[in-house]
Amino acid sequence: MVKKIAIVFIILLTLLLYFFIQKYNNINNFLFAYPDYPLDFAWEEMPIDSKHFYNKEKFDREFIVTSNTLYQFFLYIKRYPLYIPYIEKKLKEAKIPDDFKYLVIVESALRNDVISSAWAGWIWQFMPDTAMQYWLKVNDFVDERYNFEKSTDAAIKYLNNIYKDLWNRTLVAASYNRWENAIKKALKDQNVTSYYDLYLNEETWRYVFKILAVKYIIQNYLNHKKYMDFMIWEPFIAPETKIEKTGKIDDLVKWSNSKWQSFNNVKLLNPWIKGTSMLDWEWEIKILK
Repeated sequence: MVKKIAIVFIILLTLLLYFFIQKYNNINNFLFAYPDYPLDFAWEEMPIDSKHFYNKEKFDREFIVTSNTLYQFFLYIKRYPLYIPYIEKKLKEAKIPDDFKYLVIVESALRNDVISSAWAGWIWQFMPDTAMQYWLKVNDFVDERYNFEKSTDAAIKYLNNIYKDLWNRTLVAASYNRWENAIKKALKDQNVTSYYDLYLNEETWRYVFKILAVKYIIQNYLNHKKYMDFMIWEPFIAPETKIEKTGKIDDLVKWSNSKWQSFNNVKLLNPWIKGTSMLDWEWEIKILK
């Protein structure tokens, strides 16, 4: 009897190990499978001809870094449903290529608390001056760079305005990182018309290749979800909310309690509110349903 139980146990253990190895191999193949087809950003193909011999090496670097940073990749995927569907919708409405959603991931990893050393903030990484140019309020009481819907609308307008000047989506992406005037000056000084022919500072030089790497890996994930989702568990899902229109608020804690909300949830849902009071204005505050 004991011998039979041991045999059954060994068989089950063998099957479990086989299952795990198969899963691991699929994940490993997914993560490290190098692209075997041309890569493009916003339908502009990344050139890898002899004239652009260094592009493949630049992409390789970003691909290896991105595909091997597993914890970061998992967080991309878990945060994806919180922001990307809304961004996709807004890009489509503005007739901006869908690939610009990957720019947001490169900018901030979809983190809602990230701020750069230059004080660029939240997932679109707006500088304060640029934010205010696009009608986002940034002051001692509120910082609407942290209002997801408003900052997304501002970013869409910003991207379209750059495109009207440069007429090339890859250059628009580079300009988002470096400033439009700097890219225009580099194009003129170097007598070229393409991002892939420009010599730039290292961050901008790598920027589009980072976007290409993130695009490729996320698209690969979407094609291999059944092999990956058991490791990611459930993605983050935003709670159901509604908008409460209000004016001046002297005490946000009391206001929250009057709406049957916790102050903690109101602050989490509205990270653009800095303090515990609001100036006299027409505000739209997100609260739980």
